[in-house]
Order: sequence, then C-alpha cells, then structure tokens
Amino acid sequence: MKTLTAMLLLALWMHEARAQFSVKTDFNMMHDDNIDNNYLQITDRIASGSLDLEYSWSSEKYETDFSYTGMMNYYSSIIERSYLSHRILYQYIRALGEEDATVLDLNAGFSARVGRGNFKIYDHQIYFGTVGLQHDFSDITASEGNYSLQVIRFKNLPDFSYTEHNLSGQFSTSFKSKTSVILRSDFGIKLYASQTYTDTSTTSTGGMGYGQHQSGQTTGTSTQTSSPTVTQLVCMVRIGQSIFERTGISFTGQYQWNFRKESRYLSSNYGSIPDDVIFDDHYGYEGLLLSAMLTQILPFDSRARLTISRQKRLYSTLPALDLSGILISDKRNDTRTVFSAQLKKDFTSWDWSLIATYDYIINSSNDPFYDYRNNAITVGLSLPFNP
Repeated sequence: MKTLTAMLLLALWMHEARAQFSVKTDFNMMHDDNIDNNYLQITDRIASGSLDLEYSWSSEKYETDFSYTGMMNYYSSIIERSYLSHRILYQYIRALGEEDATVLDLNAGFSARVGRGNFKIYDHQIYFGTVGLQHDFSDITASEGNYSLQVIRFKNLPDFSYTEHNLSGQFSTSFKSKTSVILRSDFGIKLYASQTYTDTSTTSTGGMGYGQHQSGQTTGTSTQTSSPTVTQLVCMVRIGQSIFERTGISFTGQYQWNFRKESRYLSSNYGSIPDDVIFDDHYGYEGLLLSAMLTQILPFDSRARLTISRQKRLYSTLPALDLSGILISDKRNDTRTVFSAQLKKDFTSWDWSLIATYDYIINSSNDPFYDYRNNAITVGLSLPFNP
C-alpha cells in the first residue's frame, strides 16, 4: 500500500512539474599576442571547450535547475599553463504574489580550478550563494536586490584566501522615446583569511661576563594576527537608446571607491603582482569607467556590436617601479582603453551560435612593466542539445 501511494504521489508530482534535461557545448579558439598583459608581449593560442549538463523542472509558480559545467583551457606555447575547471550550481526561482510581480531567486554552488606544474599555485575552490528579489512595478519599471556570499580558498596561496560579501540594488525603467535607464549600486566587503605572524625583537640589558657573552640580553617575542579587509562601493548608470528599428546604442558610467585599502599582492622576481592579475579581482583598484556600445541587428539572424571603454585604475596600496625595481611612485596608476568588435550569427534551425570577437587593449601605466598593447582574436561555437 505504501509503495502504491508513493507511486501515485510521484506521478502527480511529475504531472504538475515539467522536467527537462539539456546539454550544451562551447568551443573557442583565441590568439593573444600578450597573454600576460605586460611589456614582455608573450604570444599564445588558447583552445577552450566546455560541457554544460542541466536538469530542470518547473511548474506555474517555480523553476528549479541543477547543472554541472566542466571547462578546459589549453595553451599552445606554455602548455603547463593549461587547466581544468568544474562548477556545480543549484538554482531555485519562484514567483510570488497574485500577479507574479515579485520573483525570488536562490542559488548555491561550488567551483574549482585544477592546474598543472608550477601553475598549480593558482588552484582554488569557490563556495558561493546568492539570494535575490526582483519586483516589477509595471511593464516598464522594475527593481531588484541581491545578497551574495563567496568563500574562496587557495591551497597553495593561503594568504590570498578570502570571504566576500556583496549587497547590490538595481532600478530600471524605459520611456516612450525608446530610451531605457538602469541605475545600479554594489557594496562589497572582501575579508582575507587571518594570518598569524611573529615579530621578534632583541634588547640589551647591560652587564659584563666571561667568554662570548660579554653583555646580558633579553629577547622579546610578540605574536599578532592580521586580517586585512577591502571595502568597495560601485555605482553605475547605463542609458540605452534605440536609434532605428534595428540599431541601438548605450552609454555606461561607473565609479568604484575603496574605503578600506588593505589589498595583498604576490611577490615575484620583478615586483608585486596584484590580485586582479591572479584571478581578475576588482578590489585592488578604484576609478572611473566610461563605455559606449553600438549594436546593429543584421539580416540572416546576425548581430554586430562595437564597444569602446576607458577606465582609470588607481591601485590602493601597490607602488609603481621601473624595470630595475626602483620605486617610481607610491601608487601605480593605469588608464585602460579597450576597443572591441563582435559579430554573431545564429543558426535558428539547429539553435547554434557562431561568434567572432576582436579586442584591442591599450594599458597606459606609470609602471613600465604594465605599460603594454594587446591584440586578441577569438572565434567561438555554441552547440546546445535538447534531448
């Protein structure tokens, strides 16, 4: 009787919830003439592939997804730099209210980077979770708020392990003139893992004696715990405008402030390596970002996009050195300009996408090691399969 009841409940649940399993693969090939983004100008070709497996089930009020993504990046010149990454994600989305005007979004997951050789030093694990609420006030006005938590652990660089708390809010609206406005603010706190260090000092107490100990000495040892913290506020405004039926342009302005500036840097033979180089971290610097993007919808399910951006990066606690290691300035100051052109073609009958991207980066810095130019060409193919 219990077995029959369980089977009836399962059948009822399967009737109310629609389940779907999907598979997606992505392949990319990139030629980069400055893979390390510095004056050494090391060229490499990177082949990357990813496999995304997703199982989702939904009803009128909710949607649940469970997915796994595996990715491989293979470097042709410096093969030892190649690595794998894995990510597991669970997401739950539920509509609230009578008119479903409010949406609750919960997700949690885990990711890991697995390197090889000397580059295993960058291996890390990330545990993350997000709670978000989105509310539609009308067909043209919406707002959302999110809280996210990340715990990042470096096995071979424990001093760079940290926990991040981020609170964000966004408001968006549109007008009859086909103009849209987005206002967004993010407040983040990055807490490095505590490190205990020992400071030993020796003081003389005077007195005479025989042999090598001709004066008395007292050695004092003090132990302290350091927990560096970076606190950052980011404010962004984006204005989009439809120019013609298939043409649109958007302008973005963003500024990020660091209130507490206790970033850590990795030492090398040259000098200090900032953590935005290690894992693309944005807490190490502050400054203004301006960008413009032009989008054109083309025939045959194609799209062209041109983007230009310029960002000031004033590093909080990182000095600028010349190529001999001599101090130039107490603070490294960069201006990063990026030109990007992208062409995308969708094959709607198969649900495939082909993307080609060209990026040109000019990084002007008072530190000559990070004063460089960079050209990168990427071609990618996305192949989703829905059994």
